[in-house]
Amino acid sequence: MKNIFNALILASVFVSAAHAGPIPEGSWGSGEIEKSDVMSLIIKADNDNPTTGWAILAEYTRLHVPIATGLLPERLRVANWVPRMYLYRVGQIDKLRFALSPVKVGANGGVEIDASKPASELALAEKGTLAGGTLVRKENGREDETINWRNKISSTWEGYVPGAYFGSKDATGGDYLHKRINTRLGEDKLADFFQAEIKGKFEMTEVAPKIFTFTAKGAVEKGADKVLPRIAVFIDIVNWKPFFTTDELMLINTDDAKDVGFYYERH
Repeated sequence: MKNIFNALILASVFVSAAHAGPIPEGSWGSGEIEKSDVMSLIIKADNDNPTTGWAILAEYTRLHVPIATGLLPERLRVANWVPRMYLYRVGQIDKLRFALSPVKVGANGGVEIDASKPASELALAEKGTLAGGTLVRKENGREDETINWRNKISSTWEGYVPGAYFGSKDATGGDYLHKRINTRLGEDKLADFFQAEIKGKFEMTEVAPKIFTFTAKGAVEKGADKVLPRIAVFIDIVNWKPFFTTDELMLINTDDAKDVGFYYERH
């Protein structure tokens, strides 16, 4: 029965009914804005079919930063870590429901739906917005988590951002302000990793808009398994444009959402 259900979901993902509306693009957060941690959902539609697209689901842990100004709240909540992250292919089920299908890096280096994993379901409360919508995330054949969307957040899904980066493992956000680097991304989309666990160069390919995979450039000294199976995206998590911008390179492990590669951009 489970296989039949999954087959029906996947078959309906790319079929747009006549009454289907576009995917509600943008960034949304769960729960109440006063709480420290939040689940976030960033959705973008395909250019040629706005009823299909992609979604990043991520958990943010956030610092409470006291600030001295009457223009902002007394304590500003700033995202400082992403303990888990998922990437989904999004498709219409009906007018107010969308299937979020897990993906993986395919044998050809592209990104494809992982049919071995169940699709999650996003149900909208009203057409064109995530406000009041609910996501039922499914994992290991069961409903693992229900997330209610309440408020917009500032995160944006960015295109390729060349420059210097620092791959961090400090979940407190303690690496945010220092200037050390251990990764460089070239204008030619060549990624050079020189870390304790990863040493080597990889070509990055944009296999779908704003979604990248890796191929080794020559011999990799160490850590190929920490790069080649991953899917890369660039997120401006806090997004204080137009004052300044610092993007993050995120490497998504599609088999373990808690194994996130977190890279701070350096200016």
